[in-house]
Amino acid sequence: MRLGTFDAESWWRPADLAALPAISGGSSDPAVDAMDELLAGFCDPGDLLITRRPMAAAVREGLAAAFGTQFDHLALGDPGPGPVERHVLADQRVMNAIRGARIAPYAVLPETWTLAEQQLPTPEVVAQVNSKSWSNELVRRLGLPGAGRLVHTVDDLVDAVVTTDFKALIKDPYGVSGRSLLEVPTPGILKAIERVLRRQVDAGQRVELVVQEKFAKQHDFSGHFHLDRGGDWEFLGIQQMTNRGFRHFGSSPATPALIDEGWYAETLAEVMPALTDAGYWGPVGIDSMLLDDGTVVPVLEINARQSLGLLAIRLDRQAQRHGLTGHLWQLELNLDPGRTVHDLLDAFSNIRYDGNARPGVTVLNGSTLAAPGGRVHVAIFCAAGEIHRWRQRLLTEVISAGLTPRGMTDAA
Repeated sequence: MRLGTFDAESWWRPADLAALPAISGGSSDPAVDAMDELLAGFCDPGDLLITRRPMAAAVREGLAAAFGTQFDHLALGDPGPGPVERHVLADQRVMNAIRGARIAPYAVLPETWTLAEQQLPTPEVVAQVNSKSWSNELVRRLGLPGAGRLVHTVDDLVDAVVTTDFKALIKDPYGVSGRSLLEVPTPGILKAIERVLRRQVDAGQRVELVVQEKFAKQHDFSGHFHLDRGGDWEFLGIQQMTNRGFRHFGSSPATPALIDEGWYAETLAEVMPALTDAGYWGPVGIDSMLLDDGTVVPVLEINARQSLGLLAIRLDRQAQRHGLTGHLWQLELNLDPGRTVHDLLDAFSNIRYDGNARPGVTVLNGSTLAAPGGRVHVAIFCAAGEIHRWRQRLLTEVISAGLTPRGMTDAA
């Protein structure tokens, strides 16, 4: 059984932590809620996928054509805010349907652990190893490049930022995809952040933040692993990431020239025992960076959960069966009233991927897409070196269908 809550970080975040101005914890974003459809990309034949809302039949048909797999599906309707696992536990009909199933979640929350009858790492361990505080201190202990400074007072935060000569990023330990990260290029911005934090400290909240130098980078990339309960691990591969600002926008197979994969995996070999010692096992994604001077920052943060990069690796493995490469891309659209994901599927009718050696595009989610718009993830299956041309073709088809893309960017 596959299910998941894609804003897991907000539920791991302790309630007594002071928040940066851009952060609100535990809130529900409809676009993030609908991302659980992406777990269909992990499904094997016979799996059961549970999603918060119904999936459009046409989306499911496209997935079946692209992957050649049929999976069972159960939608909760629209159960309201909160982790999807919480709603499953409260629905006896669903509980009866899943009895005896092995659970493969997106991430482990307290409700996930209960649902899996405690056959997963504890939620306390998972929250700990996913925090940027934990990974930052691990980087320091291992002597790897790129460590930031963990601060626990507002005064220490101010000192840490000033020490970087205002070339600093402030990171919430439970932030995700740039939503809980602030760049501080001026004293005025620092003063505003300081005021917000001091008010919260005066109200009884505590400070825990990571201050990191903003690096001059060439590329973002991520390494992916599977860690067994006994400590054995498998290196699954590297994905080159495209970010818009600090938010993930797409993943593609890393070019051989990007980094020596063997050296990278060996460098991270000490990270896996640390996760095992902490009590974690399961999927691991590690965000990394190649700097302008050639330095590799091997551990920016650790995602001890499933990830979009891991999904992209699965897409690429599917593509390799037919001599293609697989890419994960995000498309943001403005939509007029009455238009839905079916209009997007129609736009791609001439380039739909059918699971063979002919390049094409598969829409991976978006069943709830409606005016005024939103974001959809697509898989692009194409020949090596053709991804830029295919992204442009994708845009051309979207625009020709009368849809309005927004925020499209080229890969770095």
